[in-house]
Amino acid sequence: MLPVIPSAQTLILYLQKYEITDVVISPGSRNAPLAIGFASNKSFNCYSIIDERSAGFFAIGIAQQKKLPVVLLCTSGSAILNYYPAVSEAYYSEIPLIVLSADRPQYKIGIGDGQTINQTKVFEKNISYSDSLIQDVTHQTEEILKSNRQSLLNKDSNSNLILDSQKEIQKKNQETIKKIILNCLNLNKPVHLNIPFEEPLYNFIENPNIKIPNVEQILFDIVEEKVNYASLQKNSKVLVLIGCLNPGVLSTETVKCLAKNKKFVVLTETTSNIYHKCFFNNIDKLIAPIEHLDNKIEVFKSLKPELLITIGGMVVSKKIKTFLRNSTNIKHIHLGTKNANDTYFKNVSQLKVDPNKFFSKFSSSESQISNYYVDWEKILSKREIAHKKFIKKIQFSDLLAYSLIVDKIPKYTQIQAANSSTIRYLQLFKMRYNNVMYCNRGTSGIDGSTSTAVGASVVSSDPVLLITGDLSFFYDVNGLWNNYVSPNFRIIIINNGGGGIFRILPGFQNTKLFTKYIETSQNLKAKQIAKLHGFTYQNKKTKLGLKLALKSFFKTSSKPKILEISTNSEISSDTLKSYFKFLSKSDSDR
Repeated sequence: MLPVIPSAQTLILYLQKYEITDVVISPGSRNAPLAIGFASNKSFNCYSIIDERSAGFFAIGIAQQKKLPVVLLCTSGSAILNYYPAVSEAYYSEIPLIVLSADRPQYKIGIGDGQTINQTKVFEKNISYSDSLIQDVTHQTEEILKSNRQSLLNKDSNSNLILDSQKEIQKKNQETIKKIILNCLNLNKPVHLNIPFEEPLYNFIENPNIKIPNVEQILFDIVEEKVNYASLQKNSKVLVLIGCLNPGVLSTETVKCLAKNKKFVVLTETTSNIYHKCFFNNIDKLIAPIEHLDNKIEVFKSLKPELLITIGGMVVSKKIKTFLRNSTNIKHIHLGTKNANDTYFKNVSQLKVDPNKFFSKFSSSESQISNYYVDWEKILSKREIAHKKFIKKIQFSDLLAYSLIVDKIPKYTQIQAANSSTIRYLQLFKMRYNNVMYCNRGTSGIDGSTSTAVGASVVSSDPVLLITGDLSFFYDVNGLWNNYVSPNFRIIIINNGGGGIFRILPGFQNTKLFTKYIETSQNLKAKQIAKLHGFTYQNKKTKLGLKLALKSFFKTSSKPKILEISTNSEISSDTLKSYFKFLSKSDSDR
């Protein structure tokens, strides 16, 4: 079925032509023409998610996996505002979403009509592009003419003038729809289209009565810039820092090339999805202990690069940011088309060139080990020994729990990591099987982690594991309020009774005020939530209990599973502080 309202029908037909197939719909009335139009069309995969905030992140999970735009559709009023956290995350993570908001006619905004707010350009600067369609004048013409505030038609317009106006509106709307879609396809960022509808909303036809021209996926030309490789190769200390990156962006040949050339020091994170034994992938474990040394200035100076090359998106480690910001006389270039953020205050220059092509030309074929590489390698070898010694002797805590978890995650399991302490703890460990890992690092909020993981699991070929903290889990509990959670979905919650990460930050004071308003201490458990949504549930509070639970947690089951791990916040924060101090002692013989 197709809506009789021309703008709604046109939009559906255009999205179908551009083969944009995934649509996440939140219920309402004003969006009924589009909701029914999408859901009754076999060309679209439609998902019904009641909570718009959850729906937004659910759509991110799908788009993150498919690397294709996903449509979000909501009704009028405050519904659109609930998309904002997900839209901002998609904008800064460069994930393509096409946000569609149904709206009341413009002449009914601001007159006290229900479910009306100003929806035009509501996302302001946190959106790649936004626009509104013009209301159709052939649908409910008499209702339009009743308003003393409308500017769509003259009061004395005859049928011919109305048809002429509609033709012009149809032409402009088609141009707007095409512009919206192409912007999303080209820039891989969210776009927003607002569509005003006059009632009635529930009239449909079987076959289209609007003709859509053949569409071309005209992609913006990205002209690769000329690179002065000779000038760059003069630098003897080259640091390659890889942020959030989708698997496969760097080819196997490029990885081998970077690993072979020991002129480069390559720093990666778990969200870089790049692994090699010659790369340094636990940045905080390397850098944080240096801050405890008496000769830290000298050590940091030896690690300072002449040339910093960045690839990918956001970087998790605060330590590497501080280190590079405090270092002077560094040239910073960013490779590729992802945003070149001046994160390190070095006046970053962007080279819009494929990183694989860049390194194939920039790297020499000789395998020379530079002193710069050796300096980093010495620190790494000491850290690994100290890390293993420390983990063996600690009491039950967040750090110990994570060490046990990463060792038991199966080979073909995708990890969705929540923000705050979760992703930072995971940065300290080597994954046993180099699992693919995602995290919403665009805005780095705790909202939406569960919804994103569920959305990803719907289209992922591998089982999905969400690792999350208690606040992040309870904050997004509506992420489980849908019919798309599969039996192979797994959630591990590290519940330390609040925002335990704040206890390790400088300036934290263990007082009632800090506990209530900063750490946000809480006593909730996930048992009843698990029961409500059909999960099997376990809660473990000891090392032995956790080890036993992990033995069976990933086995095939008829229901999804939640494993909640209860830890003590004070013990966990003290353990982490002691961990970095212990690692720093490994530098004493430096």
